[in-house]
Amino acid sequence: MGNSRTFTYDVALTFEGGRASRATAGARPAIGVAPPEDFEFGDATAWSPEHLFLASLSSCTLLAFLAHAANAEIDVVSYTADVSGTITRRLSDGRYAFVEIRLQPHVVVAAGQVEAAEAITSKAERDCFISAGTTAEIVVSWDIRER
Repeated sequence: MGNSRTFTYDVALTFEGGRASRATAGARPAIGVAPPEDFEFGDATAWSPEHLFLASLSSCTLLAFLAHAANAEIDVVSYTADVSGTITRRLSDGRYAFVEIRLQPHVVVAAGQVEAAEAITSKAERDCFISAGTTAEIVVSWDIRER
């Protein structure tokens, strides 16, 4: 692959008792992590690994979309997204994993740019590093409107 680049990221995790931990990465604010509330010792007020994964995939898609929008000179007025994921046993290996993720970006662009914005959605989906790292089926339903 010729001139491919390599990216490396580091996160430190510290056990805090029970099933809680704290994730840190350099000078960024620490994130408390615990199991989701449907597991023993779950905490509905803490971020779970499952929620962090969905947030990572959603924000990665946003960043890829914004990069392609900038290259195409599309004025993005607003972007919000809803994401949900389903975990169950995979038939292929019997392991619990995300098997389906549904992402619904809601984008507002400047007048006259809806068609151009729709044209870059497949690039944004393709270029999200996080979605490239999962075997889950990802269903993206874009809602793009103009201001």
